[in-house]
Amino acid sequence: MRNKRGQSLIEVIFSMGVVILVLVGVVMLMVVTAKAKRISWERQRAIELSQLLIDEKVNYFKDKDNALNFWNAPNHNNVVNQNNDGFPDYLYNISYENCTNGISCKIVFTITWDDSQSLSVERLFTREGL
Repeated sequence: MRNKRGQSLIEVIFSMGVVILVLVGVVMLMVVTAKAKRISWERQRAIELSQLLIDEKVNYFKDKDNALNFWNAPNHNNVVNQNNDGFPDYLYNISYENCTNGISCKIVFTITWDDSQSLSVERLFTREGL
């Protein structure tokens, strides 16, 4: 019987192939994770901007004169492709729906970024208490 003193060339090549496959899998996993993290962060920023816009509208309606002017106006101009200083890569639109009855108004805040991502948040405002 022959005495084995080392590994054959075939065993070395096979081992290197297995190591390369494992490394490629780990690198692919890291790339996918980094992309998911970036997308999640961008979406979180869009949520923060939408909350800021909603808070601005709520504060606007807390002023009784502003609220009365809003509810008495026959039409409301939509806001299109506006930018906020704290969110330079994001654009927002504000549209007013079903505001003609003077009792309630649905305001839709749409945030866009990266030319393909968007987030829409709807908020119903009512005239209660005026």
